Amino acid sequence: MPSRTLVNIALFLTIVLLAVYIYETDQLEQASSTNEQLTQLPAEEVTQIIIRHNQRRIELKRQHGKWHMLEPINIEANSFRIDTLLTLLNTVSQASYATTDIELDKFGLSEASTSISFNDILIDFGIVNPINNYRYVRINNTVHLIDDNFYPLLSSQTGTLVARELITADAVINKLVLPEQTLHRDESGIWHSSENIDPDAINETLHHWQHSQAFGVHNYMQRESLADISVYLAGDTEPVQFYVTDVDPWLIIARPDLDIEYHFNLEFYDRLLKPGTVQDPGKELHE
Repeated sequence: MPSRTLVNIALFLTIVLLAVYIYETDQLEQASSTNEQLTQLPAEEVTQIIIRHNQRRIELKRQHGKWHMLEPINIEANSFRIDTLLTLLNTVSQASYATTDIELDKFGLSEASTSISFNDILIDFGIVNPINNYRYVRINNTVHLIDDNFYPLLSSQTGTLVARELITADAVINKLVLPEQTLHRDESGIWHSSENIDPDAINETLHHWQHSQAFGVHNYMQRESLADISVYLAGDTEPVQFYVTDVDPWLIIARPDLDIEYHFNLEFYDRLLKPGTVQDPGKELHE
C-alpha cells in the first residue's frame, strides 16, 4: 500500500477518534451541567495550603493573620496571590460527574501531577477541555469542569507566591550597610549616616526597604555581584545578605540563600541604594 495512502488513513482515524472524544465529552457535560460552588469551605477557615506541581512542593500557612511560605523556602508570602488561590474554593463548577462514570486517564486525573490542598480538601488538576477551555479537576469521587484561571499560578515559579517586599513591614531595621554608605541606629534610637545625610533621606530609604514592591520575584539566576548589601534586623545576630546582580535594563537585588531575586524598575536604584542623592541608576557600578 502506498505510503501516502497510509498517511491519509492515519489522519482519518485520528480525526474520527478526536470527533468521538469531543462528542462523548460534550454529551457528558450536557448531562452533568451544574452551577454549584466547587467547595463549601469558607476561605477564612483555611489555615494551610499545599501545592504540588511535578516534583515541586510549596507549603503555605496562615500565621497571625498573614500568609507565610514554609516550603521550599521560609519567607512571607504574596497575600494578593494567595487570595486569588482561595477564590478557587467557591469558583463555579460548570459540570460535575462521578469518577466511576468516566475514565480518569482520559482527563489527566489518574495520576495528576498538579494539585492543591486547602486544609484537608485535595483538588487534583487534569487537562483542559478542547471545546470550551474549561479544566478538569477532581475532588474525592467527583470530577468538575471549572474556568482555567488557577493552573498557571499553580505551575509558575516559586517566587510568584513570595511577597514582593525586600523586608517585612513589621521587621525592625537597626543597621543598613549599602554599597556607598552605612545607616545605623544609635542606643537612643536616633539614625545616623556615614555620609551625614539629612535624617529625612534616611527615613525615606528605610521606608523603601520595607514597603517598596518589586514588579516581579523570580528564581535566582547566578550572575556576578555588582554590590553587596547587609540588613541588620532586631533580634537577629546575622544580617540578611542581598546582592545587586544587574542594573540594565532593571535593578535586580538577589538573595541566593533563598534562591530568589527581586526585579525593580530602575528608579528604585536611588530610592534603595543611594539615600540623599539623585544620580543616574547604576552609574557607579558601570564605572
